[in-house]
Amino acid sequence: MPMKMMKENILPQPPLSTWWLFVALAATGLSLYGVSLIDYALPEPLTRAAPVEKFIADIAYEHLVNLTSIGPRVAGSYENEVLAINILVGAVKQIAREASPHNRVELDLQVASGAFSLTFLDGMTNVYHGVQNVVVRVSGAGGRPRGRRRTAILLNCHFDTVPDSPGASDDGAGCAVLLEVMRALAATPHPLRHDVIFLLNGAEENILQASHGFITQHKWAKSVRAFINIEACGAGGREVLFQAGPDDPWIMEVYAAAVPHPFASSLAQELFQSGLIPADTDFRIFRDFGKLSGVDLAWSSNGYVYHTGLDTADNIPKSALQRTGDNVLALTRGMLSSENLEKEVDKSGQLVYFDVLGAVVISGRAPLAALAVLATIALLLLKIHVNATRAKKALYTRRGWWWRGVGRAAAAQCAAACGGVAASCAVAAALCVLRRRLAFYSRAWLLAPLYALPALAVSWWVLLRLQPREGALVRGWWRGRLQHDAGAALWGALLLLCAACGLRSAFLPLLWTLLPTLADLVPLGAPVPRWWCGSAVCVLQSCYLSVGSLRMFVPVLARAGARALPADMAAAALVAALSLGAGGWLLPLAVSARRPHRLIRGMLAGAALCVLAVWGGAAPPYSAARPQRVMLFHTRRWEHVGARVQELPPVYWLPDLDDNSPSSLLQYVPEFRGASPVGECGGRLYCGAPYYLPVLSLIPASHRLPAPAPPRPAARADVTAAALDATTHAVSLNVTGPAHIVIIASPVEGARISWTNVVPELQESTPWGSRRTYFIALHRAREPAPWHLQLHIQHNFKTPPSHWLDLSIAGHSMFGDQKLHPDHERLLKSLPPWVAATGWGVDLHLYTV
Repeated sequence: MPMKMMKENILPQPPLSTWWLFVALAATGLSLYGVSLIDYALPEPLTRAAPVEKFIADIAYEHLVNLTSIGPRVAGSYENEVLAINILVGAVKQIAREASPHNRVELDLQVASGAFSLTFLDGMTNVYHGVQNVVVRVSGAGGRPRGRRRTAILLNCHFDTVPDSPGASDDGAGCAVLLEVMRALAATPHPLRHDVIFLLNGAEENILQASHGFITQHKWAKSVRAFINIEACGAGGREVLFQAGPDDPWIMEVYAAAVPHPFASSLAQELFQSGLIPADTDFRIFRDFGKLSGVDLAWSSNGYVYHTGLDTADNIPKSALQRTGDNVLALTRGMLSSENLEKEVDKSGQLVYFDVLGAVVISGRAPLAALAVLATIALLLLKIHVNATRAKKALYTRRGWWWRGVGRAAAAQCAAACGGVAASCAVAAALCVLRRRLAFYSRAWLLAPLYALPALAVSWWVLLRLQPREGALVRGWWRGRLQHDAGAALWGALLLLCAACGLRSAFLPLLWTLLPTLADLVPLGAPVPRWWCGSAVCVLQSCYLSVGSLRMFVPVLARAGARALPADMAAAALVAALSLGAGGWLLPLAVSARRPHRLIRGMLAGAALCVLAVWGGAAPPYSAARPQRVMLFHTRRWEHVGARVQELPPVYWLPDLDDNSPSSLLQYVPEFRGASPVGECGGRLYCGAPYYLPVLSLIPASHRLPAPAPPRPAARADVTAAALDATTHAVSLNVTGPAHIVIIASPVEGARISWTNVVPELQESTPWGSRRTYFIALHRAREPAPWHLQLHIQHNFKTPPSHWLDLSIAGHSMFGDQKLHPDHERLLKSLPPWVAATGWGVDLHLYTV
């Protein structure tokens, strides 16, 4: 008998049947499905028969229907400034009539004007005039005890919407919830200990203008001590607490103790604040301009309807209103009863916080979190040392041999993870080449066979290829035990890295390090590995966080714009990372199984069949409920160079909001076949594109279509320039137009705008080439009137340049008679039913000054 065959026969077989590995993989999949059902576990909505101090979903839903029946409520429109105000004021007056005699309700209708700068997106400056807020104060009736400071909690929502959306979730439902919370608090049969201010603001979609007007100008703003903000990036389901702070950790402690249906994560906060989600909320205004701490709540399920015509009251179940209302009411009452509301700001730092499967919130302040990290690392080192001692006795080796083996196994796991991510990205690249982009968008379950299975299968294959073929580790569970120690060491290294960077999302690697380590150290005397029971909670929590992350990110991937990294590649990398994290506990089982390659081949075959089905057209990317988004701006353009004025051909401007735009529409709408990429800009600022937000990355990835001329211009501008002295050039702008005007200014290279008459200092935006660029949004909520702007350009040129400034002045007719030309309206209506379209007319003036 050959020596090689004899050696193979005498080597012991791995202790685990492949069926056990399959069962463990299936259990992970079932865990993923099980935690996904938590989103549907909503409370029974209460009716008017409930006690008056309870939150009653039936009443909140009536408010929602009344508000959304108006239709879109764009800031500055009659629907927003008159009809919505009348409905809200009427609701508040009814609440005041029904209030307990122990509490009083005060109503104030604020009209605010102002200006401020933001770093939102590329950076911008906001100037507003005449925006409206419905402000209500609910307080205990009677006199206030002497010496007691008048403090209040602020509860905020916004009732305005984007064009063409009824805004049921964003943010009509938030205002409906606050109106019902207001009623329940006012009806409480005992006086409130502190005041509650309700801000129903009318210009949030204009990039946070109305909340700025309140917090910087309203007479009640100085009494606010903390806030609760309600927002949405989806419709229905559970609201997630995704921002807290920046100070006063007691607010989160009250949330953890008081709310009946918790859903919160400091991981979600760090993801949102990283900029991966192209959005912002009034939380920023209260934090930055009011120097307040609070919490941000938002619905995140069904983000497909966000900012579309599908965002109707029919998509908001009463049970979702009941859940959010119960939580907001409980949190408000908890904060009102807290003694911390009367104390100075607690700047001891924010909490690490997360909920466990929607049942309980675990939180800890920075000192406790640091102690937990140190204790976990100490236990990890003890675990590896104990296993090294066990190996020394059982395998007749030295402890150092085991430690070196852990290091080699950790390196092998890193290589395996890289292979898994590469495999998922390769599948995504293949789908892009096959022109089957975003196949997962309308069927999110496809993410599992398309990207999760290849990631797991290839990572196992790479790890098995790197395993030693002989030696002590082929005996019994020792190979699996070594892989588990290596995995725990990697989680421990990630924990230390997160802690060193001050990341509060370190709780996840802490769980994966601590719980399996504790389980492995418990002397149960069982022959099978003890880390299984320690990994169970980690698997469930990881699946829970993965489902929540994907439900939030998948809809975003089809509205974030066509970028250098395709959405499929981003989804593949994200799903691979989540799968390898949640499935990391399977690695010791994979190397301990007898014939794991059979399962690996089956997983790859399943993924290949899914790819073939997608290639064959079995999974169209969009549906009527999960539509493709299209924005179409009908643009009339003028170019002003000195005294010469040239009218350029009008165009439809189509920003590519996803990777299929506009190719997916060519066979359905003949006009789109004439779309041409923006490509060369011809030296025009922002390529002569009239986008109303500072997102320069969307400009190159956009198309133009030929268009008829709008009936008459809605915006005009008069620009003059003169030298003030040797280093300062002054530019004056007189602009008339619709309620929304955007000015983009870019001085010549080497110059900057040093002063304006609207804000002390303009916020610089992303540079246009090598030149400073400034994005200024102007809004009048009342009757349009001319804007008068003055800019000072600072320079140190010895020889004057040929021109000083490039300007783009765009008047956006977002509502009213000027919104849609008949041909524009016809074109939007001709789009397929699986498209959610919006658009309006724009007058664009391009100046070279």
